[in-house]
Amino acid sequence: MFYVYGSMAEEQPVQFAAGKVREWLEGSNSGGDLSVSLEEDRRCPEEGYRLRRENGGFRIAASDRAGMMYGLLDLGRALANADGRAECVKDRSVTPYIRKRGIKFNIPLDARTPSYSDASDSAFETIPDVWNFEFWQEYLDAMAEYHYNVLSLWSLSPFPSMVRIPEYPLTALEDVMRSVIIPQPEMSGWKMYTEDMKKGLYPVKKMSMDEKMDFWKRVMACAADRCIEVYLFTWNLFVYGTEESPYALTSDQHNPVTKDYVYHAVRAMLETYPLLAGIGVTAGEYMAGDGTDIAFIRDTYGRAVEDCLKCHPGRKIRFIHRMQYAAFHEIEEKFRDFPGRFEISFKYSQAHMHSSVKPQFFPDFIKEHDTETRFWFTLRDDDYYMFRWGDTDFAREYLRNMPVSRITGFCLGADGFTWGRDYMDRIDQTHPLYIRKMWYKMWLWGQLSYDINCEEEFFAGELERVYGTEGKRLSAVWKKASRIISTFHLVHWHDYDFQWYPEMCCSLEHPPVRKLEFADINEFMACGSMPKGGCISVKEFAECLLVEGQTVNVVTPLQIAQIMKQYSEFVLKEVALLEKGCKMGCGLYRLLMDMRALAYLGTYYSDKLKAAVHLCVWRIDPERYQEKEAAVGLLRDCAGHWKMYSSFIKQYYKPQRFARLCSYVDPEYFDRWAELDIQLAENQ
Repeated sequence: MFYVYGSMAEEQPVQFAAGKVREWLEGSNSGGDLSVSLEEDRRCPEEGYRLRRENGGFRIAASDRAGMMYGLLDLGRALANADGRAECVKDRSVTPYIRKRGIKFNIPLDARTPSYSDASDSAFETIPDVWNFEFWQEYLDAMAEYHYNVLSLWSLSPFPSMVRIPEYPLTALEDVMRSVIIPQPEMSGWKMYTEDMKKGLYPVKKMSMDEKMDFWKRVMACAADRCIEVYLFTWNLFVYGTEESPYALTSDQHNPVTKDYVYHAVRAMLETYPLLAGIGVTAGEYMAGDGTDIAFIRDTYGRAVEDCLKCHPGRKIRFIHRMQYAAFHEIEEKFRDFPGRFEISFKYSQAHMHSSVKPQFFPDFIKEHDTETRFWFTLRDDDYYMFRWGDTDFAREYLRNMPVSRITGFCLGADGFTWGRDYMDRIDQTHPLYIRKMWYKMWLWGQLSYDINCEEEFFAGELERVYGTEGKRLSAVWKKASRIISTFHLVHWHDYDFQWYPEMCCSLEHPPVRKLEFADINEFMACGSMPKGGCISVKEFAECLLVEGQTVNVVTPLQIAQIMKQYSEFVLKEVALLEKGCKMGCGLYRLLMDMRALAYLGTYYSDKLKAAVHLCVWRIDPERYQEKEAAVGLLRDCAGHWKMYSSFIKQYYKPQRFARLCSYVDPEYFDRWAELDIQLAENQ
């Protein structure tokens, strides 16, 4: 048995952690009882802990219940990985590397009050889930297990679904609704809920507003019992869900009724939910842009938080203003006198965190802005909706390169896919949480941002325990598979998610038209490399090749192609060995199939990148006909590579409608476009 006693032993987070440890140790060969003495020690850092072996058991010292919970969880994993042998567990002391470690969840509350991701299959399927308390219990347990302590809920217009506003009571929506009509929104978030959708509404759950408010109070209390703070973020300015109210509300910041409504809506949220710990805002993507946007935010959201703090002087509320659609100097000017905690949110790697381990967007920004304001980083993962990712080396280096002295924390998540349950998998019909399916990725980022010095053996041991195969070997293969897309992004870069989705080699052409496009050979030639990512683009490299004696002192597209090919070949070889004797459909099998898919994709990108170099050289100098022939030959190979990839992944994943691509994406639909690359090379 596993016993816990002493300071804070009866606290909910500690009880949760002790239960997880007992679960992990079931079936281990510990050979007897294990006890842990808990000691409250105010010298320990906030949420940190000190672990020592003592008299055949352990002592954990911490200054708060969060530190005690994390100490128990880390001890439990170490014991489980050592088959319960206490003598194998090392003493350790941990100070959190990053204080606030958050998940960004674009929450689909109701068809009438959408989030930014709601024009997608994942959001449609998730609406009933977010009104299921068991969903949130499982979600928050997973977050705590992975060492996240912030859940940020993002919505265009959350208020009608979450709160009764005393000054605007008729905006409160009863029941939870979906629509049979698919949203066809603009990129700004406008037209996310329309008249035709209203005609197609149907209820998925009957709930009064009182029941809804009780529900979210329970969710926030559950979060608090896992040492997790809940924040609410909005895009502006949207009044979805108020269309049937009599108040003449519009998405116009110059409408005085709308301004009053937003102020009272935020104030009502804060008064209704005393555990709501933060408000985040965006001055877009549907505001006037006439110089009054930040002033509006300050006089509605900011004033509501300020007035709440005046009424509740002991309360702590964090106010986070995003940089999107806003000038930094104007934000600082308008919020200079703000009395509470005020911070700025910045997209650290734009929409593609799986790229450089040392992105230069924030360093470039901070050089131009001398400020003491603290920041939050949005870590946008719009690269992996399907495939499991796992690279401890990448995560560790990425986090080590962060300017942690300048930041309070981060929020990790996507805009184009809802991180609820996984409804894309054809094989696993249990619909696990996305963060459970992607458990290793989520745990890596949470664990390492909490304890940057966590040893590699800790992760390899967990892989071995979970998958029943040699952990170090599996980790080595998974790292290579996970580096294919991040390596490619160094030479093929787009800032935004709709401009590039790597798992499907496609983008949304917008503006001036809005259509789904396969990234053809012309796009591969024209695309720039990641700014200050250490690589030269295809076009720049082709021009260098035509200058006699020209040397290139950065990484070239051909070198990137070779690296991707080596990764892909290594992964395919190792997967073939690892899957021998592996039961079809088991967790290891599904992981290996994701790795195989990434290797197929890497082979395609490698050869297509080489073809782009050859074809670009020929188009600059048509006398080099052999370059064209080389490109055509490679593109013939690529057509086969893509068909292998598309047919393979369609066995495991359903085609989906993705929010930021505004389209239904089917990999086999692109088979024809992969063939047409040959025509583009031969005939242009």
